Amino acid sequence: MASSHRKPRSAGSRIAGIWTSADDGGPRLGEVEKKIDDLYRQADSAIGKDSAARREPKPNSARGKLSSFTTAQYRTGASDTPHDYFDHDRLMSRLATRRQKNALPAHFTERSATPEERQKVTESLRTTANETQSDLRTAKATVQKKLSTARALLSQLAARQQQQEAAALARQAVAFARAQIGKPYVWGAAGPGSYDCSGLTQAAWKAAGVTLPRGTTDQASAGTAVSLADAQPGDLVFFHEDSSHVGVYVGDGTMIHAPKPGTYVREESIHCGGTSAIHSVVRPA
Repeated sequence: MASSHRKPRSAGSRIAGIWTSADDGGPRLGEVEKKIDDLYRQADSAIGKDSAARREPKPNSARGKLSSFTTAQYRTGASDTPHDYFDHDRLMSRLATRRQKNALPAHFTERSATPEERQKVTESLRTTANETQSDLRTAKATVQKKLSTARALLSQLAARQQQQEAAALARQAVAFARAQIGKPYVWGAAGPGSYDCSGLTQAAWKAAGVTLPRGTTDQASAGTAVSLADAQPGDLVFFHEDSSHVGVYVGDGTMIHAPKPGTYVREESIHCGGTSAIHSVVRPA
């Protein structure tokens, strides 16, 4: 049996019309933003097509009545209905088909029509209008569902991207603090040759592009408070009731800090002074 040379499609799924590959973990933020823009452009296009239809000359009064009716219906919710599902030409084609089925004259006008012909046109218009309303409801529901899905996904991706960016900044702060290990503690020093505790944390986050106040008390208010159980690398761990000491958390229950006069910048357990000494944890970014 001859083997197929077609390349198999990788595992993945479609979310709000976006193909997501299993290899890269999900859709990109830019892709979702583009999808939402495309959906809004479809809606804008629909409004423009509807406006153009209103300006077109009508071949006869029967078509004029239909166009006026469908235009009014279309404008109900037109701001979020894509033109792909419904347009003026489609309705005109549907009316023409119904006229043929009902054996109406090819050049029907109200003035020359018999009562029977007028009744047929009235019924045809009513049926077409009902179908149009159904089309509009389906189109509106479909595009709203797509927009809702895309917006939710966009929100998730934006939050994920923000977390990734914050984690990258925290890694820079930790890397800087680690590079200072072995330098002496000097009260009031903020580098580069020596540090006190808050001078070290300020310099570490400055290396990541984040400006912190100079004193420990101010630093304790310069971020988002998190629980000790949720501490992540880069977070600032404050000690004592007055937050008079601070270190840079590096994970696994350890921190890098400048302990006190006569010591050097070092890495050690956050519990070196006793668990009760830990006052709070703050995330600068």
